Amino acid sequence: MHIHPQKNKGKLLVVGAAVLDRIFYVPELPRRGETVIGDRIELFPGGKGANQALAAKKMGAEVRFLTSVGMDEAADIVLEPLLDAGINCDNVFRFKDSPTAEAVIAVDEKGENQIVACPGAYHRFTPEMIRECKKDFEWADWLLVQNELPDETVHEAMKSASQHNVKIFFNPAPFGYKSVLPQRYIEILAPNEIEAAALLGVDDYLSLLPGHRRGLWTKLGMKNTIVTLGELGGEWFEFRGRYLIQPAIQVESVDTVGAGDAFCGILAALLSEGMEMEPALHSAHYGAALSTTKRGAQKGLLSREELMKEVK
Repeated sequence: MHIHPQKNKGKLLVVGAAVLDRIFYVPELPRRGETVIGDRIELFPGGKGANQALAAKKMGAEVRFLTSVGMDEAADIVLEPLLDAGINCDNVFRFKDSPTAEAVIAVDEKGENQIVACPGAYHRFTPEMIRECKKDFEWADWLLVQNELPDETVHEAMKSASQHNVKIFFNPAPFGYKSVLPQRYIEILAPNEIEAAALLGVDDYLSLLPGHRRGLWTKLGMKNTIVTLGELGGEWFEFRGRYLIQPAIQVESVDTVGAGDAFCGILAALLSEGMEMEPALHSAHYGAALSTTKRGAQKGLLSREELMKEVK
């Protein structure tokens, strides 16, 4: 089941967050009140929206990205790889008085981490700003959106997409108690195992039999639900009853951060160009697995040509 050369370019609008990750490598994580001296710092552009937009662009899709950042060096760092790839960032909002979102991550010698994050400017991305971008929704075939932005902004993005007959791909990550629930009959809902359990109101998603899981997703009214299961691969539930298990792709992982973003961006791009679900899913799982072989959510993203050589 090989990924084929591109015939059509999908028009994909990504609405999400752009975040600068500052990673401090330390011998051990600090305890309360303790200062630990590290040996190096690495900067990685990230944010679910930015990661997914770049993954989609590398598959050849036409991509427009909506977010809000500050007028600071961090904004330049997170937007640079998107602009270099040819992603349209014309309607990214910039604030003088709010910093670009950042996360400070301490990683010890065992790979354990502590994270402190501040959303900064992207939490000032309002529904009114979504409405100002009407032309982007008129242009798009698909909307790809996550749960990092304020809930009312995520809801407005899906509402605008529906009004313009744009297919919605919703990655409900991160999912909290009051997070936005998916609209009924959206095209794609793509949670991971933890988010799936939260959406269905169960403690352990995998404790449910596949038939029970299908019934619960159908009750929610999703056209397609795709649950990523990490080392267990993934599964696809189609509202007319089809069920597909995707086996895990075995690779030597060094950094799993961003694998879910790689999966969503690749899958959205391939579907937006008209690829059938089964080969698109297969390719997206390959791309997500291979993205974990390099450090940094964006550095591990493959081009379409690279992925074509790897998919078996």
